[in-house]
Amino acid sequence: MASINDRDAPKVHLYAEHLQNIRTLSIQASLATVSNAETKATLSADYDYLTLEHEGESANIRLPISLGSHNDATLTIPAAPTKDLSFRLNLEEKSGQSSLLGRGAPDSENVIPWMASGLISETALSCSACQTEIVHRGQIRQWRDLPSEGWAEMMDFWHCHKPDESHVHSGEASNTGRGFASNSKLIALQAVGLVGPMDFLLSTTDCTNLEASTSLFPSMLVCTGCKTCLGIFDSSAQGNKLRKSALSVSTSSSSQTLRLPLEKWLSSALLTAAESQGVRRLVVYAASAESELPKHVMRLWIFAPDLSVSSSAADSPEATRVVKVLYRDGVPADVAKSGSMGGSEGELEFSQAEWHELRRLLDNSAGLLPEKARSFQQWSVALLKRFVQEDIESHGS
Repeated sequence: MASINDRDAPKVHLYAEHLQNIRTLSIQASLATVSNAETKATLSADYDYLTLEHEGESANIRLPISLGSHNDATLTIPAAPTKDLSFRLNLEEKSGQSSLLGRGAPDSENVIPWMASGLISETALSCSACQTEIVHRGQIRQWRDLPSEGWAEMMDFWHCHKPDESHVHSGEASNTGRGFASNSKLIALQAVGLVGPMDFLLSTTDCTNLEASTSLFPSMLVCTGCKTCLGIFDSSAQGNKLRKSALSVSTSSSSQTLRLPLEKWLSSALLTAAESQGVRRLVVYAASAESELPKHVMRLWIFAPDLSVSSSAADSPEATRVVKVLYRDGVPADVAKSGSMGGSEGELEFSQAEWHELRRLLDNSAGLLPEKARSFQQWSVALLKRFVQEDIESHGS
């Protein structure tokens, strides 16, 4: 995405975000030249849209939240000439007015599509790249949600480290019978689909049109139709671990086969990792086939997990729900230091393809932000689209 410093960049760049927790609408703008007496900010008659005009150029966005109940809101251009404009509007609810939780209202839930509750025995899975069917309709008779990552370790920690109780580890076998010991493990079962936030774990006998890759990663599984990587063979679970982002889902013979954007799957993975590890900062890395050290590393800070934003540089002037992320380059040693219990940074591993796509999306999203908002101290600032409830409702899962 082009920078606003580029020769063909617009003279006016307008951006707004709804800060729901402090009931504030933050508006920022970048101008190619300093503001003057002709620079003008105008709200539409219904207080839903904002237009900024400067030297014959204009930018228009639909605000992330309607100002219909705040028709006393004004946007005054400062008298001192400047290339960077900013406005903050307090959105205290007024007596008799409906809640501000209207259009695009953020919530704290990490929305994850295609969990077990939305899948039925008629569900079929296909390669999203070429639509080659991987799991035939009726092959999976039951779908079950997997426990969260690290469930066995956390339960063992809780069981074995209760304060004020003496304990030994000789009861590990009995813990296993209860299903929460650290040596417990999940095994793929025929006709049962195990569902995680990012993957399906399936018996090899329930899958078709998959073959082992000839790459440096022998466990990698690719589609026989187009050779796209769809997942890996998980030797510990004795099954195929297929990535949701590489698949399309059809829940009945009368429904179309649907896929969801990789960008939203990646942001969902970040939110899931942060939630399960109890952190907001992650070391995100891609493994290397040639070395035990990770090949690509970046440090990432989930600054705001759910924001509604509008940008005149976006494909549409409509508001979009995003995760606001701060990120910077990391080194392999960061991975070794992260993920320890009680630490301030968690970790998340992606495939090399996913890592590079995430980095590309982060870098390119800078074009949505005014130039002054693209960095914070030593961090770069980025926006990632995220799943919302409508993604689940519109896809029937």
